[in-house]
Amino acid sequence: MTVTSVAATRISGPLQHYREGTPVQDRAVLLLPSGGAAPPGGLTAAAAIVLSLETEQLRTRREAGTPSPRPLALSWIQGVPTRAAVALDAATHAALAALPEGTQVALETRAGPSETRHTWNVIGKLTGSSRSHAQDAIVLSAHLDHVGNRPNANPEPGADTIYNGADDDASGTTAVLELAQAMAWGKRPKRTVIFALFGSEEAGGLGSRHFIDAGPVPLTHIVANLQFEMIGRPDPKIPAQTLWLTGYERSDLGSELARRGARLVADPHRQQNFFTRSDNIQFARRGVVAHTVSSFGLHTDYHRPSDEVGTIDFRHMTTAIRSMVQPIPWLANSSFQPEWHEGQRPQPNASHLGP
Repeated sequence: MTVTSVAATRISGPLQHYREGTPVQDRAVLLLPSGGAAPPGGLTAAAAIVLSLETEQLRTRREAGTPSPRPLALSWIQGVPTRAAVALDAATHAALAALPEGTQVALETRAGPSETRHTWNVIGKLTGSSRSHAQDAIVLSAHLDHVGNRPNANPEPGADTIYNGADDDASGTTAVLELAQAMAWGKRPKRTVIFALFGSEEAGGLGSRHFIDAGPVPLTHIVANLQFEMIGRPDPKIPAQTLWLTGYERSDLGSELARRGARLVADPHRQQNFFTRSDNIQFARRGVVAHTVSSFGLHTDYHRPSDEVGTIDFRHMTTAIRSMVQPIPWLANSSFQPEWHEGQRPQPNASHLGP
């Protein structure tokens, strides 16, 4: 697929420092505090733009020269912007944080030539066996890209500059392939199961966005999406050989899978906003119940050349994947329709504060 973008817009308004419980002013330039959790999209609806401190993932992407999704986001809201979101580097965020409330702030991007990028998705489809259920689809996904080669990261001769992404996200890709093999060898499920390996997740979820717009099944037929992301190492904050689910409290999907043997618990790192930082969010913002399965314990090899296969805990990874081998076929053979809990469905235009 080809993605073409151009970034050019101007946004201005009074600066407002976000404080929990304080109403957001109409057309404000809303600055979120560093280290704070993102407010629900509905609370920021009045803002002209939401500014946040860039995540570690975005900072690494910027320093590596990897394309960022921000120009794409700005190109989508040319004209009258609707709650655009921009991540700021630490110096810019600190400078804005020092300004008094109400200071008039203007943000402007310059028009430039269109940028064309190419990316790839790898899709497998196991068509359902039931005439009444085959139109329903379960999407099991991971991303096959990482942040590439960064020769300027370490100028010393012979230094490792290749970002292998063993945990992020070769581990998730392995899980999807193993589940595909297990389900292909078993009895064909009633519902259709799609195994998707998305390209360009690190550049803003471009592969999953294309899948949603031009995938093998209509979006309205997708019952649920589970994204497998960074499951190669255990998280010391949860029981051994267990995985956590982003946004566990948002829907009834995680609890139903756990009841049927999945070693799934709630995400212990809610302040990291991981629910919005993988391909699942592209589905969730379109109404599909979608979560990410992970066990990322905030290890220091994240987005570093040291994310090597030698750091993978295969026993943990194998046990965790095996715990999904029965619950996922149950979902694919049932008539269960996962639902968002009241007030927990992400808003279609909610501020996207992280990848």
